[in-house]
Amino acid sequence: MACLTRIKQQQLVIIILLSFCTSCALSFSLLAPPSLSPLMTARRSSSFHRRSKGVRYAKSDDDDDDDDDEDVILSEDNEDWRTFRAKLVMGESSSSSSSTDSSSSSSSSSSSAVIMDDSDLDGIGALFSSSSSETTTTTSSTQLPSGFTPLDPSQWAYDSGKVIEQGAVILGGVEQDFGFGLRQQYFHKSVILVLDHDENTFTKGIILNRPSDRMLEDDVNDGLEWRVWFGGDVQGLDSLLPDIVCLHSLKGDEAKEASNTVMKDIQWTSFDNAKKLVKKGIAKGPEDFWLFAGYAGWGPKQLSGELDRRSWYMCATDSQTLLKELARQSSEVDPRDAGLETWELLMNMIGRGETANECSGNFDDLMLKEWGREHLLKGYGGEVGVARNPLWGADGGGLTMEETMGSTGSVDDMMKEAADLALTEDLAAGTLLRGSSAERSPFLLRKQELHHSLLLVVVEDEKATVACMLNHPATKGYEIVGYSKGPASVPLRYGGDFAVKGQSPLIWIHCSQKLRDSGVGSSLSGNNEGVYKCEQEQALEAIKYGIATPSDFLVISGVCVWPKLGGSLANEVKRGVFEVVPKKKVGEVFQTLQSQVVLTRENLEKNMNIVQDAWEKAEDPNSTKSTMDGGTDV
Repeated sequence: MACLTRIKQQQLVIIILLSFCTSCALSFSLLAPPSLSPLMTARRSSSFHRRSKGVRYAKSDDDDDDDDDEDVILSEDNEDWRTFRAKLVMGESSSSSSSTDSSSSSSSSSSSAVIMDDSDLDGIGALFSSSSSETTTTTSSTQLPSGFTPLDPSQWAYDSGKVIEQGAVILGGVEQDFGFGLRQQYFHKSVILVLDHDENTFTKGIILNRPSDRMLEDDVNDGLEWRVWFGGDVQGLDSLLPDIVCLHSLKGDEAKEASNTVMKDIQWTSFDNAKKLVKKGIAKGPEDFWLFAGYAGWGPKQLSGELDRRSWYMCATDSQTLLKELARQSSEVDPRDAGLETWELLMNMIGRGETANECSGNFDDLMLKEWGREHLLKGYGGEVGVARNPLWGADGGGLTMEETMGSTGSVDDMMKEAADLALTEDLAAGTLLRGSSAERSPFLLRKQELHHSLLLVVVEDEKATVACMLNHPATKGYEIVGYSKGPASVPLRYGGDFAVKGQSPLIWIHCSQKLRDSGVGSSLSGNNEGVYKCEQEQALEAIKYGIATPSDFLVISGVCVWPKLGGSLANEVKRGVFEVVPKKKVGEVFQTLQSQVVLTRENLEKNMNIVQDAWEKAEDPNSTKSTMDGGTDV
């Protein structure tokens, strides 16, 4: 079933209403092996002992006799300081969370050592074993510290608090007040690898869990195509000049010289270098690389501030975990699933599985999948670096050209469709419109304020159509002074992002026959019926002298603008993005909107119900089904 069919329309309305109408540990940070000394100080005279083929970390002789001696030998031929640090972190957690067994464990553990073997690529595997291969008489298995959940003996991950560094992984947070459901959906439950970090200048990372089926042509190796994933919103998939990062784990010297090391076994290079490595036979082909178009960027101290607001979680993990997930996503993952499993995996590994389970399948998940459906699937031509034609992309409900036009579609068909749209007649001022009733709303990913909106056309000329939204009350009201029945307030309504030059910032309208007969305002349509617009002073005077009540008026701040060049509002109506409200329905709709009040948290649901009620009353019972409603499933 389509993702949209699982999103309750009412849920989307309430989130949009709140969004658009509300007014105006780690206790250490180790960056490299030399900086481990603070941790060693905390371990009571603990020390390193360098040997000819390794580094040994052990407790000092003055430790309590009850404590187990700990030896970790790190091979210099396979040294990975992040792995070594993970061992120390795990050792710290274990020593603080577990009690010693004075009767049996002392003699068996005092001389034990954990040795990295060749099959344990990251050297942490032996620590996750229930018992050492050389120590089989231990009476109790090793207890894993909180936050360490291995997939297999060579994989690990832990919550690294607020430690930001190259090679760290940033996980999208789900505990902030407002998530990424309505904006920047690609950051929701993202897994971001930090490529470069300087707290005082810039932090750069790429999103690892947004695989796509879009392809890049190879101008060096004939006949090759490269699959490219979404790496971030800066110079991304649809940019004119996308920034391409090629991750790989090639071992050769020439490959390493052409690359930048991120962490053990993971490097990145440019697309040009990747093509050259394939040409020279150093790489087998595109399958040796993961390409990412775009990146995520943070300014000085920006990421630290967002960590404080719980927008992200920091994770330290080994290269094998990341490489295996990249390989799995390449072969198994549908882009429309947007890599959620990778995020859930790492959240479980760092001990946040309960948090992940609580928000599984929520509104933000569904919105992310809608984003993936539109941006990660191969669209018209499958181009990277060329914005999609709005007829078939964003404004076409996310359908590809083939899906929209059928398998017999052609350039002639496309041009005819564009010409038909251009011939549409203008909309008259005073026309009331409502947002599309299509099963898959055209406003899911952008301009969500127009979802189930009610629009009143206030200006129509040769340059543009100007309309204002009527059903979005804000948290502020216009205070009426001099009303005979005491203090009163009219809710201000969010009408759009623009203001009409040379006119009052507030638009006062009414739909009262009594006020029409009294000459309050003038008809927008020019035929002495429908909605009237009046000056603020005129409205206040009518209230003062008892001709009108405050609730007779809707007061709107701001308008929406559709230029005639590049697609008019009339064209949007023809395509089914908006629907014309019958004239006989206008009064009933207006009367329903008059019951809305200044928005508060307490009356949010009530106001939202009125929004939905007014939108439903605006339906034309004689209209055919929206042209945008094709019953399309994901």
